[in-house]
Amino acid sequence: MSSTAEANAKSRQQPPWIVPSSKSTPVLKFQNSLTKAKNEFIPKEGRRVTWYNCGPTVYDASHMGHARTYLSMDIIRRVLEDYFKYEVLFVQNVTDIDDKIILRARQQYLFENLKKEINQLDEKIVKQTEEAWLEYVNAKLKKLDAALVTLAASNWSDFVKKMTPEEVSKVLVLDEKFKMNFTALNTSYNAIQDAKANLEKGNKSKEAAEELLNASQDIVSAWLDARKGQEVNDPKVFRDLPAYWENKYFEDMEALNVRAPDVQTRVSEYIPEIIDYIQKIVDNGYGYVADGSVYFDTSRYDGHNHHHYAKLEPWSKGDTALIEDGEGSLGTTLKGKKSPNDFALWKASKPGEPVWDSPWSQGRPGWHIECSVMASAVLGDNVDIHSGGVDLAFPHHDNELAQAEAYYDCKQWINYFLHAGHLHVEGQKMSKSLKNFITINEALKTYTARQLRIFFLLHQWDAKMDFKKSSMQEAIQLEQFLKNYFDNTKALLYKIQNDGSRGATELPNGAITHRFREPEKEMLALLQKKQDAVHAALCDSINTPVAMNEIMDLVSAANKYMNTGGAKGVNAHLLNKIAKWITSMLKTFGVADNGVDIGFGAAAGQAAGNTEEALMPYLQALSSFRDQVRVGARNKVEHTEFLKLCDSLRDNQMVELGVSLDDQDDGTALVKLVPREELIKAREKKLAIAAEKEAKKAAAAAERERKRLEKLEKGKVPPQELFKQSDEFSKFDENGFPTHTKDGEEVTKSRKKKLQKEYDMQKKLHEEYLKEMSKSA
Repeated sequence: MSSTAEANAKSRQQPPWIVPSSKSTPVLKFQNSLTKAKNEFIPKEGRRVTWYNCGPTVYDASHMGHARTYLSMDIIRRVLEDYFKYEVLFVQNVTDIDDKIILRARQQYLFENLKKEINQLDEKIVKQTEEAWLEYVNAKLKKLDAALVTLAASNWSDFVKKMTPEEVSKVLVLDEKFKMNFTALNTSYNAIQDAKANLEKGNKSKEAAEELLNASQDIVSAWLDARKGQEVNDPKVFRDLPAYWENKYFEDMEALNVRAPDVQTRVSEYIPEIIDYIQKIVDNGYGYVADGSVYFDTSRYDGHNHHHYAKLEPWSKGDTALIEDGEGSLGTTLKGKKSPNDFALWKASKPGEPVWDSPWSQGRPGWHIECSVMASAVLGDNVDIHSGGVDLAFPHHDNELAQAEAYYDCKQWINYFLHAGHLHVEGQKMSKSLKNFITINEALKTYTARQLRIFFLLHQWDAKMDFKKSSMQEAIQLEQFLKNYFDNTKALLYKIQNDGSRGATELPNGAITHRFREPEKEMLALLQKKQDAVHAALCDSINTPVAMNEIMDLVSAANKYMNTGGAKGVNAHLLNKIAKWITSMLKTFGVADNGVDIGFGAAAGQAAGNTEEALMPYLQALSSFRDQVRVGARNKVEHTEFLKLCDSLRDNQMVELGVSLDDQDDGTALVKLVPREELIKAREKKLAIAAEKEAKKAAAAAERERKRLEKLEKGKVPPQELFKQSDEFSKFDENGFPTHTKDGEEVTKSRKKKLQKEYDMQKKLHEEYLKEMSKSA
């Protein structure tokens, strides 16, 4: 083949393809409690993720401490599912068998029965309450100095006086639950005194008795339980309470927009699996039976066959207070432990406690075994993620790990352990046991679910978070900032879509040109930079505070871009792209509704209806405005009257319909859909400012008038008579000017100089007075 032919043949071949290079991107890492470090997230099955989250123990209302865990984990779950596109199997339990539930159910049952039996206030119920009160003092204040306990029991009033803020601070070091117990005792004491006063007055009504009992419920319930608790054996008593609070918990989660678990487990439904699980732990040599209960042998387990006890918090091993708290108030009396570090897998039940048959006794599961069994039953012998509150790390989660690894005889059951940080309220740690908690329902009466979620996003999920008004105000302001941005963006895009420009700019010579100039290139570059920054933040253990900061920076830049360009200067496609990306991130975080392209979504309470119902109010407003314009035109009113009609349409009819007409410098208006209540507030604020301005104006006019009248009043006196009214002088010249003092001495030159100024001033005032009088004559 000739060289020419070869050249032609080569020219018809594709040139070599150059493999593109890519910059390195961050990988997802989690702050892992098992290592106390950020570890790269490597699910064991590629895109599939198994996740077990410790659910609620349902014996009371869910509070913001619960929200700290469940809302935080919901945000992480959404990021994994919606941003990183993992297929997550999210399993969560409900603990409906627990010492706290047993005690609460039993005490509530006994207390309600007592109330039913009491028909009137009498000496007996007062004495019983006093007896209960005294027992409570000795039981709950026992950590205090003995002299203080004696004083409290003998003279409560003096004890209260002694409890100064300084003294309370000292006591709290000894007993963190002192404030809670003090409040219960003080409330009950005052109710007892009121009841005695009622008896003296002859008031023995049932209402008076109920007032005493309700104010002393905690105290009387404990007293009743100590005497009759062992008689409560109806299983329904122990089922009804957790069933009620479980329903309330899921209502709260739905109100917070927390996704429901993919699989929900309930302890009471897994008793056979729990018994089998415990038996295998015993068979593997890590459990033993004593007095009908079964215990985990921590000494045998720790260090045996490469096992490690207390992987999460090895420094907490042997912490008696934490171990006893984990065993539950009904479990501390169990006997037969080989070591104080051992914990119950199965508890032999005493009278007054629910029971299930087992090979060892009629009893119930220990708290820690429940999660190990249910997580294993659904997710197996190795789980990607386990999560919960940081206060559960030891002993609960450490015991969970030990039980599962003893059951499977494996080295690692959980690969990543995530712990949500503590929640404090105005600086103080919140706890249900301390009764200083804010329920989720209470919080939602003050703040919206969106505002609470934004507040959580502004705090790293594994750090301490202080729930306080000032921080919530920051979240509310951020929400409004975002809402204003979305409203302005949508209004601007709608205007460009309908102004006939198709987003192009018309030049003076009639030609058109694009709107992708340097400002647009800068905005696009900033968008890409922020997208990378948000991705890096989410890869960094789902760092939502940093991600939110990056998003807010972009919003600020977009606002500046819109304000500078207006409808005739912005690139609609770029503006749309930015707003859609920001919305997509807020959807990922659970802040925006899934069904919207731009913005948060439908306003709360905004219901859908048929087209006629939706449109008619707007059409009626338009028709009414048209009628008024036509009448004005026929009557040839001043053009200012038409402007007043336009202002009325903007400030009244449109406000009632939830439409904001935002007047622009070019004479047009941006149209925004805004909640009616928000517009009314803005209108009222505007009217209040205007009224204040008018009031100040009127006050200034009144002050000017007062000074004018005062000046006129002063000008009534002719200058010739001015000094004659004073006893300072004795002689005057023909013009009434002083020549001698009252002592007969001539007025000095310096004094005359000053008097001349006064004389001239009065002459001027008097002339003005005469002029004013001539006008009114």
